[in-house]
Amino acid sequence: MRKDTWDQCAAIAGLMSVFLFFAGWFIYGNGPTVADDPGSILRFFTDNHDRVILSMFVQGLGALAMIWFMAALVMAMRDADEMILAVTAGLSFAVALALGSAATIMRSGIAFISIGDTSPDTVAVIFHLGSVIDTGQNIISAGFFLPVAIAALRTRFIPAWWGWVSIAVGLWAVASTTALNHSGFWSPNKAGFLNVVFYVVWVGGTSILLMKHMRKGSR
Repeated sequence: MRKDTWDQCAAIAGLMSVFLFFAGWFIYGNGPTVADDPGSILRFFTDNHDRVILSMFVQGLGALAMIWFMAALVMAMRDADEMILAVTAGLSFAVALALGSAATIMRSGIAFISIGDTSPDTVAVIFHLGSVIDTGQNIISAGFFLPVAIAALRTRFIPAWWGWVSIAVGLWAVASTTALNHSGFWSPNKAGFLNVVFYVVWVGGTSILLMKHMRKGSR
């Protein structure tokens, strides 16, 4: 297979990751929120042990696909002579993905320990900590939304209008880091999680545009 074909496959990997992440969320189902009492949180993970573990596995596959996609995106930025922005985006992505993965693994850990004689309060502490990590990493994700936006506006390696979309998503990522109320919209399970949805949709859109860019370059 030619190199440019592999590069296009890497760009398509973004769409693969979107599918896998949404599949993982569907499998996980309607989970508890930070406003729920410890007993309810424990019951969810006890009753849905297998679903939570399977969800982690599917999202892990999504993370692998997203790494491949991000490598293609960073290389496209480098080829557009935006090396500093490319490195910034790549490092920010790596940190954000590591934190998000840690939060997912913590939820799977709860499913694992909930089978035994575990205190509801212990489970609630781990669950809340995972929610805070998930929300706290939002500001790190702005570290790749905004460099991609600037590169798009300066070089048009992907359309400039997507650069403006990326700026809006990046600003939301920064703002949603403060979504740490225990209830209401401005909480980890609502405004905080909405950033994750924006992130996944943004990856899908960027994947399509990057694929078109690579096809033009290979002609």
